[in-house]
Amino acid sequence: MTQKAFALVLQDLRDGRTHSELTVGMKELLAAVRDTGKAGTITLELKVKPTARGNEVSKVVITDKVTIKAPKPERGDDYFFVTDDDNLSRNHPRQHTLDLREAGSGKPVELKEAMQ
Repeated sequence: MTQKAFALVLQDLRDGRTHSELTVGMKELLAAVRDTGKAGTITLELKVKPTARGNEVSKVVITDKVTIKAPKPERGDDYFFVTDDDNLSRNHPRQHTLDLREAGSGKPVELKEAMQ
């Protein structure tokens, strides 16, 4: 008697839903690995329980669990200054602001026009 291939059992499990979940999960995992440059995992856990006691087990229940641990992108840091009254500010609390204005039209001016 030959053993049924595991891939065939996997395709039969929960009418193919486990296989589909693994297929979709693998695509999502590959995208996350490519986007972050970090490793991830996909895990299939199968629990096999007998439906009867003793040596007369002719039927089993198989429970599956698919776990995908996709890598997360770096979130980065953000800097703030703490004010004297313990609030957060984007601007240094003891540094003056520089009022900026538009410098002009942006067209170059001839020297003799500037002298008139």
